[in-house]
Amino acid sequence: MEKIKTGILEFDEMLNGGLPKNRHIGFYGGPGTGKTTFTFEILYKGALMGETGYYFTLEEPPEFIIEHMKSQFSEFKDIDKLVNEKKLIIEKNTSYNVDSIVKQIETSIVENNVSRMVIDSITIFKSLFNTDAEYRKSLIEFLNLLRTLDVTVFPIIEAPTSARESFEYSIEHYVLDGVINLYNIYKGETRIRALEIYKLRGTSHNTDIVPYRVTPRGLKIYLGEKLF
Repeated sequence: MEKIKTGILEFDEMLNGGLPKNRHIGFYGGPGTGKTTFTFEILYKGALMGETGYYFTLEEPPEFIIEHMKSQFSEFKDIDKLVNEKKLIIEKNTSYNVDSIVKQIETSIVENNVSRMVIDSITIFKSLFNTDAEYRKSLIEFLNLLRTLDVTVFPIIEAPTSARESFEYSIEHYVLDGVINLYNIYKGETRIRALEIYKLRGTSHNTDIVPYRVTPRGLKIYLGEKLF
């Protein structure tokens, strides 16, 4: 199985070399768990390695995401350069019609030779459907289309809570090739961010729940450190 490096060293180690190429790996978590920062860094590091990254947002304006990421990752000096060179593309939907969204995504991927993509968020996309059955069918069709476009996709999935013990699993956990769960775990009076590779088809991986922190230089994952 061909893999891609995320560029986050300890995460690649947890993944035994990287994420499976051209698969769909969701990042699932509640508010404040780091879904945007985690997936953005994977696009940024990929762009530095020569892969075009595409951040498709259904909610926040692109300029807001860029400024937020520049404040989070103050030592990522090449964000503006990569955006200007179209190696890092941040784009908002032009409508809330499902067919239009799919067409917009397909066109941008093909025209810009995109190889890594974030969808922020697949939960908003889900809200455009009347029933879960309709959404599941359309999601499978959409993912199959993306698979033909030679792109690795990272859908952001919003959880109603950031507490691990309250997580509820949804359609995406069954349909996607992989799911990374992101948590806020309380340890005494302290809130600790943590990640778990909950599911990843076709490849072995670390199954620990591992703490991590957002730093100006990128995510720092404390592999081997115990939470409890």
